Amino acid sequence: MVFRNLLITVSFLILFGWGMSSFYSASMDIVAYFQDPERTLMFELNILPIIILGFLGGIVYFINLNKKKNKPWAKSLLLPDEFEESDEREKQITAQACRAAYISMWYSFPFITALLLFYPFIYETVPYYPIFVFLLFPITQSITYLISWKWNY
Repeated sequence: MVFRNLLITVSFLILFGWGMSSFYSASMDIVAYFQDPERTLMFELNILPIIILGFLGGIVYFINLNKKKNKPWAKSLLLPDEFEESDEREKQITAQACRAAYISMWYSFPFITALLLFYPFIYETVPYYPIFVFLLFPITQSITYLISWKWNY
C-alpha cells in the first residue's frame, strides 16, 4: 500500500513538474509580448500534463472517496492512507517514518539549494531547471518515508 502511494505521489509530482515547465514556456512568451507590444500575443501551452494530472487526480479522488464512505469527506480526501493506523504498532511505525522524512529535509534542502548554483550555467538549455530542482524536495521526503516505513515494518 505504501509503495503504491509513493508511486502515485511521484507520478503526480512528475506530471506537475511537466505542467509547470509548460506554463513557464508560455509565461516567457507572454513576457516577450509585453516587452515588445508590436509583437502578436501568441504562445504555446502544452496542456497534456494538466489533463493527465486532472484525470488521474479525479480517479484517485473517487477511489479514496469510495474506500472511506463512512468518514467525513475532508478527512477521507486530505488524510493519506498511511496516516490511518489501526493499532499502536502502526502509529509507532508512521511516527518513525514521519521523523525520518523530517530529518531528510535537513540533509536534502542544502543539497537541493546547492543544485540551484548550477542554474546560471544551464539556464539557456534548461530554463525550467529550478522547477525540477524544487520538486526533488517532496520526492526525497516521500522516498525517505517509504524506506523508513518498510524498514520499521
